[in-house]
Amino acid sequence: MKIVTIDCALKEVLKKKTLDIQNHEWNLALEIAENLKKTLLPLMPAAGLAAPQIGVSKSIFIYSYDRQLVNLEVVINPTYKPLGEEIWKGWEGCFSVILSEKTWKLAKVPRYKTILVQYLNLEGKSVEKILEGFAAKVFQHEYDHLQGIENIDRPDAEILSFESKEELSAFMQAIRQEDADFYKAPQDKNNP
Repeated sequence: MKIVTIDCALKEVLKKKTLDIQNHEWNLALEIAENLKKTLLPLMPAAGLAAPQIGVSKSIFIYSYDRQLVNLEVVINPTYKPLGEEIWKGWEGCFSVILSEKTWKLAKVPRYKTILVQYLNLEGKSVEKILEGFAAKVFQHEYDHLQGIENIDRPDAEILSFESKEELSAFMQAIRQEDADFYKAPQDKNNP
């Protein structure tokens, strides 16, 4: 599947709040999850992808706490709340922005450093985890997609523009190395 970018015909799906997956839509959830994985695979190492980015207005995304395929998790109907006031402000790329034809931008966005997340997994079981650092940042970024928010449109974002995709790519490589210092596996809330 092709990623919906901010300059393509389907871009309006990126601006809409998604609908939760209902119990009778579980086969659809499985299909969306598979399509998200297939779409993200050629872009690895990558942090995540949300359903609106493949043109589907449903509350589902995939993410990895360390950009590794083996650690991709499917997240359905998520919520989160901050655990503490500490904020981490880091550069974020977004495939819907950086894969566009003429807009090469990154956003530095303030995110809670530690969050408690709740969601359903692919088996329909409720999951509750504590995320820190990079994992928390990615979860909040993908959650924003489900709310119809692009990181470059956030009023609290600092924007950095690039003249070419090559310039952007070089900067992103440095960011990935920086982010690696903050990779931390999620903790099960009931079994830390």
